[in-house]
Amino acid sequence: MLSSPSSPSSPIPLWRHVALAACMFLITAVMGFLQPFVALYLEAAGLTRAQIGLVIGIGPGLALLAQPLLSRLSDRLDTRRPLMAAAAVSSGLAYLSYRAAHGLPTFLLLSALGTNGTIFLGAMGGVLVGRMVLDPRRGGAAYARYRVWGSIGYIVVALLTGWMVARGIATGPRLGRAALAPVFTYGPLLFFAIAVVSLLVPDRRTLLPAGTSLSNAPQVRPGLPLNLRRFLLAYFLYQFALYGASAYISLYLKSLGAKPLGITGTFAAGVVCEVLVMTQVGRFTDHFGRRPALAVAFLLMPLRLLLYPLASTPFQVLLIQTLHGLNFGIMGAIAIVFINDSATDLDRGAAQARLAGVGGLALSLGPAVCGFLAQRYGIGWMFVAMSGVGACGTAVFLGWVRDSHPAPRPLPALLRPFVRLLTEPLGE
Repeated sequence: MLSSPSSPSSPIPLWRHVALAACMFLITAVMGFLQPFVALYLEAAGLTRAQIGLVIGIGPGLALLAQPLLSRLSDRLDTRRPLMAAAAVSSGLAYLSYRAAHGLPTFLLLSALGTNGTIFLGAMGGVLVGRMVLDPRRGGAAYARYRVWGSIGYIVVALLTGWMVARGIATGPRLGRAALAPVFTYGPLLFFAIAVVSLLVPDRRTLLPAGTSLSNAPQVRPGLPLNLRRFLLAYFLYQFALYGASAYISLYLKSLGAKPLGITGTFAAGVVCEVLVMTQVGRFTDHFGRRPALAVAFLLMPLRLLLYPLASTPFQVLLIQTLHGLNFGIMGAIAIVFINDSATDLDRGAAQARLAGVGGLALSLGPAVCGFLAQRYGIGWMFVAMSGVGACGTAVFLGWVRDSHPAPRPLPALLRPFVRLLTEPLGE
């Protein structure tokens, strides 16, 4: 039986809001050492580009199986905190073990554990905020207000990690395992901090009539609405292209002669722009709908991928990377909100698990395919091929996906020439 939860209108203590912001900070902060350095570390360990793609992709691939089970369990137990703590501990132990790993099978196992825990933590952050928002029309600003702290955490950790690696290189630009070992000595400790903080976050319980348990609660929708299926298809193609290609940006920078701090600085520059966008995009989508902002992200991403092969210096790559602000700055927040719009308190965990599962499949197949293309044809042609995949995702979104916002306002006059493109599916 469920204990009587507090009323949804009852205030959440300030310290729990602070704990949630800290949790978001830490969850995304871990990507500040993982995203720039996993591929470099795997290359230093002797893996080929194709093998690197398999290792990076194995965890998201297994997320298709693990995430729905974990998220449904969290819905049934009506709690997220203990599962988040367990996921954080498993990820921390996995990445700490990178230093002792040798060979493809070991890295595959450790990456599967580490990545699955990280994906689950991100999905549950969206669930926690979604359950706190009583008015779905305000979900964009609410989620962005917490999620922006994650972007700040990414910047801090990425720059500190790059500085630490740069200090550890005595002579020359070589990035061997010894130089990168501190990344996987100190970085994984952030996961253990997440385990502690996640036990303090606000986690509203589902309001059910007295005498009702979750086992006999009203059942959620048995199937996915058509609009949500279309969105998930577009999202899959978007993630496949962008993050399949992004897995090799650090190797591309290294080939152009970038130093460790330059590599992390490039990733941090994109996240600085992401912070600027994320602080505004949530409020914008609460007023004018989710679709206009998402359309901008979908339209820009294929162009961004086409620009990378044209870069001949690390600084040019950094300039292109700033466009990440209009990619993840929008997609990273508003895709979560789009799913929350389409769910209820009873199935929000399962709904976010679907998004995580689709993203997991994309992040599994994308790096593996990109690794094959990069090894066979070069990283430049790999970027071009992924731009084509991204364009397909853009076509699906613009052609067939409707807005999830219940009552969007008309767009400002400045954007009205593009109103049909941004607000209504072109294929209907």
